[in-house]
Amino acid sequence: MSRSRQAALLARHLSEVADVEVGLYYDTGARWIAMWADGPREEEMRAHLDTALAGYRYVDMRDRTIDFHRSTSERAWAARAVASRREGTLGPAIAEGADYRRSLGVGLPRPGAQGPTHTHEYYALLRHVDDLCRGTAYPERPDAPEDEPGIQELLAAGTREDPHTGRSTRSEYDMAHALLGTGLPAGPRPPRLTAVPAPEKR
Repeated sequence: MSRSRQAALLARHLSEVADVEVGLYYDTGARWIAMWADGPREEEMRAHLDTALAGYRYVDMRDRTIDFHRSTSERAWAARAVASRREGTLGPAIAEGADYRRSLGVGLPRPGAQGPTHTHEYYALLRHVDDLCRGTAYPERPDAPEDEPGIQELLAAGTREDPHTGRSTRSEYDMAHALLGTGLPAGPRPPRLTAVPAPEKR
């Protein structure tokens, strides 16, 4: 059996055990790349791969270097944002992240002629939800049944129609603006750290 055929069978096996569509693509030399969206984290997929390679079905892939790349969908972004909002962590994370950016003196780009003004809260929101996506297995799945209406609402709010082509597009950037437009950051702000004076020497 050719190595390409074994790679295809290995990709099918990983798709079955991980319950997502996995592609295994040749890159260069002895290097291949496993790619999937929204499924298990990379370390979990590595465990699935190691288990498969320990058997006898994919021996020709044992000496290959297989890298991993997991992408996330707009639905995954919406699901993480909605879950964080329900848990009460979204607003405080935005406030804390924005304060941190300001403390570092991070500048903001000038607004484009057709684009909205980006704020520290906007970038803090993107960072927070992106971190949640990276750290969550199957991030597109709602954490609770009551999250689903909010996910659908946020996806709809992040969808716009291209005036030139008439095609609808959706992005996490538009969803971020929609979230911030609803009054976020919401919830209590994290306490500011204040210096505690040293006790007087006696």
